[in-house]
Amino acid sequence: MAFARHLPIDMSLLHLQDKHIANAIWESTKRVLRTRRHAIWIAKHVNELDQRVMNILKATEFDYILKVSIMKINHLLVTTLVERWRMETHTFHLPLGESTITLEDIALQIGLPIEGHVVTNISSGSLVFFCQQLLGDVPQENNAKGNIIKLTRMNNIFRQLPHDATDEVIQQYVRAYMLMIIGSIIMSDTSASMVHLMYLPF
Repeated sequence: MAFARHLPIDMSLLHLQDKHIANAIWESTKRVLRTRRHAIWIAKHVNELDQRVMNILKATEFDYILKVSIMKINHLLVTTLVERWRMETHTFHLPLGESTITLEDIALQIGLPIEGHVVTNISSGSLVFFCQQLLGDVPQENNAKGNIIKLTRMNNIFRQLPHDATDEVIQQYVRAYMLMIIGSIIMSDTSASMVHLMYLPF
């Protein structure tokens, strides 16, 4: 496809161009996106985590993701990739052609295994009842919105594991840490301060 001023001559495929963030480039407007990170307690205190918890996180291969949370972000690179991502084709439009991210790319970056059974489940209906069963705690109304819970509440409740914790309590803490990792690093929303409970049953 031929390009004039970096835009395709045939715009029939890129019908969302007028609403796309890349439109600012064509208008010579410069901007840099700043990613949000929620300051989850466990990411800043990895060395303080109870060994009983760390053993389970290592067994599930979630421990490496905690290192990702403290890595420096290249905001210019993120901005460039966002500007070149096309919703119409689900690819990055780069000067040398199109490219996309594969599941294997993500696995290499965050260290999670991608082989095995597909993780699927229901995500509709009230999932708050799972909190008592799997976390030992039910969020108050001001700390939840439907099936979404505030990470600040989880940060406050699940800090130091009690010395006399039973196996059930240890598992509850591990689930809470995994949910916080998912909500703040792997599947964070635009607020970077909430996590959906649909991940909890897994």
